[in-house]
Amino acid sequence: MALVAGVLSAQADVRLPAVLGDHMVLQQQCEVTLWGWAYAGESVLIETSWGVKTQTSANASGTWRVTVRTPAARPLSQGLHRETISFTVPGENSVQLKDLLIGEVWLCGGQSNMTMMLGPDYPAGNNGWYGDKFWPEELPRTDRPALRVFNVEKTARAEPQDDCKGVLPDHIFLPKNAEGLTADLRTGWQISSRDTAPFFSAVAYYFGVKLQETLNVPVGLVTSSVGGSPIEAWMSVEALRRLPAYAQATNKVHRNGPAALYNGMLAPLTPMTLRGAIWYQGESNAGASTADYAALLTALIADWRAHFGKELPFGIVQLANYGEPWRGTRATLVREAQAAVAAQTPGVGLAVAVDLGEVRIHPPDKRNVADRLARWARAKVYGDTKLVFQSPLYKSCAVSGGKIRLQFDTGGARLMVGQLDDLHTVREASGQKLQGFELAGGDGKFVTADAVLEGDQVVLSAAEVPSPTMARYAWATNPQGCNLYNHAGLPAAPFRTHDK
Repeated sequence: MALVAGVLSAQADVRLPAVLGDHMVLQQQCEVTLWGWAYAGESVLIETSWGVKTQTSANASGTWRVTVRTPAARPLSQGLHRETISFTVPGENSVQLKDLLIGEVWLCGGQSNMTMMLGPDYPAGNNGWYGDKFWPEELPRTDRPALRVFNVEKTARAEPQDDCKGVLPDHIFLPKNAEGLTADLRTGWQISSRDTAPFFSAVAYYFGVKLQETLNVPVGLVTSSVGGSPIEAWMSVEALRRLPAYAQATNKVHRNGPAALYNGMLAPLTPMTLRGAIWYQGESNAGASTADYAALLTALIADWRAHFGKELPFGIVQLANYGEPWRGTRATLVREAQAAVAAQTPGVGLAVAVDLGEVRIHPPDKRNVADRLARWARAKVYGDTKLVFQSPLYKSCAVSGGKIRLQFDTGGARLMVGQLDDLHTVREASGQKLQGFELAGGDGKFVTADAVLEGDQVVLSAAEVPSPTMARYAWATNPQGCNLYNHAGLPAAPFRTHDK
């Protein structure tokens, strides 16, 4: 009987998921969900340092969930304002979360280019992994006590999980006791510092820094990404089965299996209250048709919104250039799908990165990728109406007199011929010709076009194509020298005028 009583007492103890932990950031000015476990029927009392008191009861399976209203974030210029929350089962136990901040919370997902860390030291050997281009410059600035990160451990599962771990470093699936890792493993929410920031996602870190600097509030980042993962691994089985190609989808315990990463690395997070999500993925789906990848990406966004909130803002990184220059077009259709989904889906933004890559698939410039994501977030999520956030987008074309005239949506800034300097800052390149445009006639054979900028239009011609019918721009997995920008320094998105 004593043993039974001891078991019941242990079950009655209130328990929280790992993502609800010390040092976390809670989304400001909304009803934030808190959840956990206790003995079936037990009451759980919740009390916050900002004056909310409430209670709930664990259901028959021992789970409980409650919402509490969060206040507005206090400006960082007034110093950090730390909060606490206590969870108590009367007569059993109490858990208190400490050093909590109220601010903005974003989910950061995708494959290796989202995983790629800020610092240069890869814990399991180099293997083609590179630190961020700007790490030496950023290192002295990494002590940022109001920037917090929860990095989800790489975990593939056959069924949706109710909990996960937050660990650093954690960049690929590794043996649990990999030499040199265990002793330095950090768990839970991490505060940005010289010790922790090297292991943060570089894109997530720079995105959070830009938001923090412009909004003047704490920022929390939940990173959930796996190198080499296809998009279908990040969707629930229910969402996949709505697509004809995946109607018979089943869970597979494999990192790339349908729904496997969703089950292990997203399902445990779904009660969270977020401001938005950013997504950097597509290399593992390169070669898919525009329609197929667009269907998957549209379904993923709808799936995440079904679990995290129907209006969840969603920022997409359009694939950067990679591979041998101008050789092959495997990534072009994924880029086309990403642009189409962003244009057609409310609340979705596109960060064009076709000018930031290199031959290697992991381009080291993540700061400018993040800056372009942050521009979208600042303008469309946070309401900075004066900020130009959109790259020039192809709108229409007209054929006349052996020329094709292209019309663009300029994103609110005039078009220019630009070039990147050593810091990947875009400068206006006076006197240079536009590059990256091609023309074709009825035979479908594309040749390099002479391109002239006229206001918000580009006029194309080519002596070899006296009767052009089609045009395209930056149409290769790794296009080179493409130099059409708007005056905000944002590159034109790759496009083709016809899908043949």
